[in-house]
Amino acid sequence: MSSLNDKIKDYWEGEADAYDREVEGNLECSRTAEGWISLVLENAPAKKRLEILDVGTGPGFFPIVLGRRGHHVTGIDLTENMIGLAKKNIEAAGVDADLHVMDSHALGFPDNTFDMVISRNVTWTLDDPEQVYREWKRVLAPGGTMLVFDACWYLWRYDKELEVLYLENEKRIRAKYGRDIHAHTDPEKGAALSRQLFLSDKVRPKWDIEYLLQLGFTRVFAQPDITDLVWDDFQRELNWVTPQFIVGAVK
Repeated sequence: MSSLNDKIKDYWEGEADAYDREVEGNLECSRTAEGWISLVLENAPAKKRLEILDVGTGPGFFPIVLGRRGHHVTGIDLTENMIGLAKKNIEAAGVDADLHVMDSHALGFPDNTFDMVISRNVTWTLDDPEQVYREWKRVLAPGGTMLVFDACWYLWRYDKELEVLYLENEKRIRAKYGRDIHAHTDPEKGAALSRQLFLSDKVRPKWDIEYLLQLGFTRVFAQPDITDLVWDDFQRELNWVTPQFIVGAVK
């Protein structure tokens, strides 16, 4: 594990409880949960019971919502604290899932194992996303689909027009709610880390599309803004400057 990956792991160990509260809100909002489920299953291979790898499972959102639909999800996360919360949440939900503490740069699964590889708000945190995408393709079965949900969370630090919009919105959010846009436990540590991450200054999903095509996927597709499908009104108010996107690829 690289020194940067050590820092990433350490940071998210400390953010687990805050992220657990966010995921709890997603589960409680049926419209939000249904939006995520629909996006996954609409792009899934035609199988009654899918074997799905959820990379960066966090507190277990996808294992719960997709497990309830009869699919089997294997959730991995770099951090022990996230997996601990996922185990608790999945047990409470009464679904079946496999959970592992694992680095997505070096997956401990054989080739061609999964029908789908999915991730939500994970790729921006990666030390080496090119290596990770190669690994995800390796464990996908032929005809399998990879789905990445993310946003250009820190592109505003490298784009002057976005910076103006972001800082104006953050000022308004602070005045209205008494909080920052991102309610991290350690915002200073997170800001420092964001400046070191490979994808922070990349225009996405353009970067992802180009790299996935280089990897030889048979089909690559994207939607630059799926905000209305998966965010509630409060999330849109917080994050409209950095809309959620989806990028997918079929092996």
